[in-house]
Amino acid sequence: MTKAGLVSDALILAPAIWACSFLLRSRWYEREADRLLEQGVDDHTVQLKREEARYYQDFARVMPNYMLAALTLGLAIRAFLILSAMLTG
Repeated sequence: MTKAGLVSDALILAPAIWACSFLLRSRWYEREADRLLEQGVDDHTVQLKREEARYYQDFARVMPNYMLAALTLGLAIRAFLILSAMLTG
């Protein structure tokens, strides 16, 4: 694989890994809220954990501009590589 291919893969994978990490945190906090509820902890604490989980879930959905730019650049490089491979070979 060429350097351009590796760069495009990294630029494409970075936003995906970033979003998945926030979704994982969200799920972690949801499970912790369920565990606290089973232990009989007060409703306010459980509600705070659920709100924290929703915060991470929302953050995973809204991609910052620099991540969107990296994804766009990676896809553009990948499209260029595919087109050049089709034309040359």
